[in-house]
Formats: sequence, C-alpha cells, structure tokens
Amino acid sequence: MSPRPAPRSSRPASVPGWDQATFRCGLCGARRTASTETEYVRAVSAHRDAHAVFDKLNAIERDGMGSILRVLLEDVALSTELLALIDQDAPKPQAGTPDPRSRRPS
Repeated sequence: MSPRPAPRSSRPASVPGWDQATFRCGLCGARRTASTETEYVRAVSAHRDAHAVFDKLNAIERDGMGSILRVLLEDVALSTELLALIDQDAPKPQAGTPDPRSRRPS
C-alpha cells in the first residue's frame, strides 16, 4: 500500500491564507472577484477611479466616452496608433518641466 498524496491547496502559493475575495460596490452593486491580494487591490482601485471619472461626466459625455472606449478596447493596434498620433502632435514640454503625459509619479 502506497502513501496517500498530500492534499493540494487551491490558494496561490505566494500568499498564505489567501483564497479568493469578492468586492461589492456599495454605489452600483458591481461585484469583482480576485484570487490574489494584488488583483483585489487593483480591481477595487480601478472601480473607484471609474466612479470618479463617471461622476464628472454628463450624460452626453458618458455616451461619447462609452462609444470611444468600445472602439479602442476592441482593437489594441488602433489604440496604440492613436496614442502615438496624440503624443506626436502634443506640444513638447519646456526644459525642466515634467512631461504631463508621463505616467511615472513625481
């Protein structure tokens, strides 16, 4: 008789005690499930930021933004080319002035 194999854990090996977490938004009821703490924090932050942007837009702006996002998110190559055109056309920052297009925190 051979020894029984050890039971396998469904938890990610990198985070002891972490299995899965579901975030439920108190504003809109959306649910986001993550299997790591990093994914959870990222999902909650993105959802919070989406509410912040959404709340600043009026109904016409929301419709326009939704249409644009649907087109851009469907085609990554189009998104990349559009950003390249925007960056190419943008005014160059003056010497010593941080580039506002930079995504790095100052």
